[in-house]
Amino acid sequence: MKSFYETLEVSPSASIVVIRAAYRCLAQQEHPDKNPNTEDAGERMLNVNRAYAVLSDIEKREEYDLSQGITQDFHERRGPGSAPPAMRKSRGKGPPTARPFAFRPLG
Repeated sequence: MKSFYETLEVSPSASIVVIRAAYRCLAQQEHPDKNPNTEDAGERMLNVNRAYAVLSDIEKREEYDLSQGITQDFHERRGPGSAPPAMRKSRGKGPPTARPFAFRPLG
């Protein structure tokens, strides 16, 4: 059986925002109404829902990670003082030297 991270196609270090976005994308792709001729669409959707139910809840996710032997060496960056070190050094001295994350262009 695939892990919940493989089911949602995300990294174990993914933030809740990334997990939610992956879930929404897969829910649209795998929904049985969008795949009426596929017999296992309902099973795939059920697996996506199970994975999201666990990974979207912080306590369930920690318990799952412990049971799977996944170590979390990260913390979500939220709130004041949460910028990476490269961003903290350059504040007030011109443009930042690093971006906390990058977006892919649409299209």
